[in-house]
Amino acid sequence: MSASNTGSAGATTAEAVTLLLRSPRWSVTDVMELLEIGDAEFRRLVEQNGKLARVLQERKADSAFDGLTERQCKACGELFRTATFRAYCGAPACRRVERLDRKR
Repeated sequence: MSASNTGSAGATTAEAVTLLLRSPRWSVTDVMELLEIGDAEFRRLVEQNGKLARVLQERKADSAFDGLTERQCKACGELFRTATFRAYCGAPACRRVERLDRKR
């Protein structure tokens, strides 16, 4: 992946960086080296991708980063922690809403 990523390739790179950085095993430097991203491109990805910026903020705020992020359930509005990009918490009613939402 080169520094000339634009459009969907840039979005794909940002998603890859975000997923890797959710793991406490990967450092920012490791991810940048793995994906061959320079400093300027990394800063641009952070500016353009809210999820990536949020993951970095959470890593910075929590020295013992566990890979979990706090989200708000789309169905009930309760806050929950997840290591994925789930939009619904684990409550039975919210899981039913999630299944119905996926069928659409």
